[in-house]
Amino acid sequence: MTKFSSLIPALFLLLALQFITSCRQRETMPVIGYIQIAQDPILDVAKASLFKALADSGFISGKNITILDNNAQGDLSMIPMILQSLVSRPVDVVVTNSTPCMVAAAQMVKEIPVVFTVAFEPKQVGLKSIPANLSGVYDSLKAGEFADILVKCIPGLKKVGMPYNTAEPNAVYSVKVIRAVLVARGIQVVTSPVNSPNDIMMAGQSLAQQEIGAFVVAADNTVYLGLNTLAAVADKASIPLFVTDPMHTRQGAVLGFGADYEKWGYASGLKVVDLLKHRNGIARKIMPLGQYSLIINKNAAGMQHLLIPKEISDRATQVIE
Repeated sequence: MTKFSSLIPALFLLLALQFITSCRQRETMPVIGYIQIAQDPILDVAKASLFKALADSGFISGKNITILDNNAQGDLSMIPMILQSLVSRPVDVVVTNSTPCMVAAAQMVKEIPVVFTVAFEPKQVGLKSIPANLSGVYDSLKAGEFADILVKCIPGLKKVGMPYNTAEPNAVYSVKVIRAVLVARGIQVVTSPVNSPNDIMMAGQSLAQQEIGAFVVAADNTVYLGLNTLAAVADKASIPLFVTDPMHTRQGAVLGFGADYEKWGYASGLKVVDLLKHRNGIARKIMPLGQYSLIINKNAAGMQHLLIPKEISDRATQVIE
């Protein structure tokens, strides 16, 4: 037997050990179950920032973590089914993007840590108690400041129209809060329910016929999916469209004031990092987002015949020409 042939068994043994070690590493690799309510470019910004926080902290998908990426495609009935599949697998952490996903996870996922992003504070959207396994970053919805901007842009504003999905807890909550601050300023709020983006044109036209001075959309995933349609109604009726999610100004709103989704996702991602580094569940803290943006769409303002005051435009973090 040659020296080379005597090395073959040892080589095979070494390769086998490496294969077994690699398989074990994959088996013990932390698994993150991610769920998002819809395919939406704005929600995707938060998602990308969340995953960037993981990568910046050394957690790379396919290298030392596994990410199961799920999307309900705007179908609320899909959310419980997806969550059940993640619990059955099981995963090490569940990450939710949007209030409906967070609420469902808080109700269904009992043992696995849950981290949420792009959602309101749990108790504000109907959860009577906060589960011990829930953590994340929420939007405190600066409704008073939003209302102040609205009345400065439209002096003498008397009536506002708000289309919203009554099945979304985030939409129900935001309409309630926005209505309260506007009514306190002597402004009437009329609403129109929508069940899907297909209802938005009819809802918008119905509101436009009620002599409203502005459209307002607040934290509503369904309406945001069809915001281009509502913007077209706003353009035709010369009724300015305002949103509480600034990045949606790109879909035809004149002004948006609210959470910075990029920073929101990153802050939530750091919560996931904390859980991955401390498997005993340390620091499961729920905290408000600290960064807010004001974005103006000058083209939409022209189409909807709104002259934005200098004191508001000077505050803008971004102006879309």
